[in-house]
Amino acid sequence: MAIHELEWLIIAVIVTVLILWDPGKIPKIAKAIVEAKKEYEKAVASLGERLTSEVGEESLTNDEKILRIAGELGVQTEGRTKEEIVKEILEKLGVQVKEDQEHINDKVAS
Repeated sequence: MAIHELEWLIIAVIVTVLILWDPGKIPKIAKAIVEAKKEYEKAVASLGERLTSEVGEESLTNDEKILRIAGELGVQTEGRTKEEIVKEILEKLGVQVKEDQEHINDKVAS
């Protein structure tokens, strides 16, 4: 694999910059590049772990997600219907809850 004209030009520019620049800074530059590469690899690994954990969370059913959120917010779940739990979760989050007419009719009928 031969080096072409453009590649020679790039190499010449880099060598010229390194010669004109203080050669004592070359180890510092190399160290900075290595540290940047380590940080990049750490960030990629962290992102991979997050994506993996989110994929695991997606396998939860809606009921399991509701129970998990209720637990995080300190909402009591025992002996309550799913609708009651969701309503309290929404209230704790500051969302106004309006009952729809069909749900009100179901309550009246029971």
